[in-house]
Amino acid sequence: MAAKTRKDSIYVIHEGYREGYFLEHLEKYSKVRLNLHHCNGGSANQIVSNGIKYSARDVNVYVFFDEDFESKPEYTISDETMEGLEIAWKSNNTLKGCAYRNLHTFNKEFRNPILIVSFPHSIEGLLLRLIGISIQELEGKNTKYLKNRIDGYLNNISLNNEDSEKLKSYDKKISRYSDEIVKLQKNEPYKKNQCRFLEEKIKECDRNKNKVTFMRFLCDKLPLPVIAAKRVEIPEMDILLKAFGL
Repeated sequence: MAAKTRKDSIYVIHEGYREGYFLEHLEKYSKVRLNLHHCNGGSANQIVSNGIKYSARDVNVYVFFDEDFESKPEYTISDETMEGLEIAWKSNNTLKGCAYRNLHTFNKEFRNPILIVSFPHSIEGLLLRLIGISIQELEGKNTKYLKNRIDGYLNNISLNNEDSEKLKSYDKKISRYSDEIVKLQKNEPYKKNQCRFLEEKIKECDRNKNKVTFMRFLCDKLPLPVIAAKRVEIPEMDILLKAFGL
């Protein structure tokens, strides 16, 4: 495959790790270069504001976040940011009060930032719809239920030898970092900053372990043909596939 250049790029501002993993999964099938900006959770307002800020880029800018922000007053999109979207999209419609899952319908010319909202509730809800669970079955369920349902698939995934070796490697690192923390805690003076650094490294290894399992789940349960078969039924998925030239 030829090298991916800037003109083949897309820029995606996303909320959580699983969104990022899903985007990386799609990139594997694509000639488009993916540039990720992880907002580390944040709020819908922060994520969309970043999308507006980066809208002047000469590549397509996408914003990918969960619907459940809409039900959390401290994490919703502010009126000011909604007005910023109206300006960016050159929309004559007032977006204030619009359901998040419907926002993309007001961006008819696909101007930056292009919004993709996972629903019902979350990325897990979107993935379950792609697997084939009807939205009627998922509506009304809370985010915890949806996460637990996805975790049921993850717990039953068969890992290949490469996956298993990766997990062993991360476990070895976690064990080594943990031993170093114990040694540091026994020394005087107590080296708090070093311990904190090692604790962050352990968290990073745990995330990488989760990524290995999650990526295997995506490869096994959601290869491109399965996802593409849902593009008419799930318009926001069609937007993502087009973003990757698929």
